[in-house]
Amino acid sequence: MSTVYGPVPSRRLGMSLGVDPIPRLTCTFDCIYCQLGKKRYIVSGPEEVKEPFPTPKEISSAVEEALKKRAHVDYITFSGSGEPTLNPRLADAVAEIRKITDIPLALITNSSLLTRQEVLDAAAEFDVALPSLDAADQDTFMRINRPAPGFYTDNIAAGIENLARRSPVWLEVMLVQSTAHGSNITEDSIAHLIDKIRLIRPHEVNLNTCVRPPEEDVDPVPEEKLGEIRKQMEEELPEIPISIVPKRTTSRSKLLREDEMSTEILRILSVRPCTPTDLSDSLGINPAEVGKYLARLAERDKIARRVREGKVYYATQEPETGVPH
Repeated sequence: MSTVYGPVPSRRLGMSLGVDPIPRLTCTFDCIYCQLGKKRYIVSGPEEVKEPFPTPKEISSAVEEALKKRAHVDYITFSGSGEPTLNPRLADAVAEIRKITDIPLALITNSSLLTRQEVLDAAAEFDVALPSLDAADQDTFMRINRPAPGFYTDNIAAGIENLARRSPVWLEVMLVQSTAHGSNITEDSIAHLIDKIRLIRPHEVNLNTCVRPPEEDVDPVPEEKLGEIRKQMEEELPEIPISIVPKRTTSRSKLLREDEMSTEILRILSVRPCTPTDLSDSLGINPAEVGKYLARLAERDKIARRVREGKVYYATQEPETGVPH
């Protein structure tokens, strides 16, 4: 799987050229809402990762090659199929990319490793960080994020607070509800989150919910409820901008050559499920044309079709990889 993918349409970052700097599906959490489903490996730190990480030079070379083919990229975003801060040479990769482009760099992280000084220092090198805090009490944290051993939400919140003192932080709060796992939208859960956000003082807070279909029994929070939570946060955190992440972006990229389309679609879908409209936005071609490529890939059993709340999504077919640990 390529280290670089997209650009993909991001609801917060426009057209985002993605960087996956870790062995695929390796993470510190096993969040119930993850659109990629179960991770292959759930680890407490990079020292537990047995597969090699892409080197800073490999990452920058892949980015440079990708940029030659793209008309417009708003952000180069480290995210991917797991937790990007597991890469122990993250800061070096940032430095290498800055040698070849002035496109701003973004970091999407679950915040788990910001308690480590070297990770905090690396995160501060990005133009903007989008850390997550889905729960501010340990019980909800364990149910929603299902972390590897040794993680505590109080420590994670302190790490985000330290990062917010050094660089722009757009804090994401993923709000979900589930019959099997409960929710993080109870009165107590939201109160705990508000207390932590008050201490962190992020530059803004982005309220999100699972628009794309997760693998598990998890439902999005209705718009009306999101609006109520936003209003409560605005009243109790008047100095911090609170927004609800829009459902889609309208940014577009250049038309790819025909022989690149299938490969690019597979790269995009390997990172997250997308609707045909999402792919149309990303690839710069009309939805009917996207449909032709999707049909061919489905015939070859390369992708799977899912339906969620009346919307059709596509995702790559994942081979059996064993039980996460």
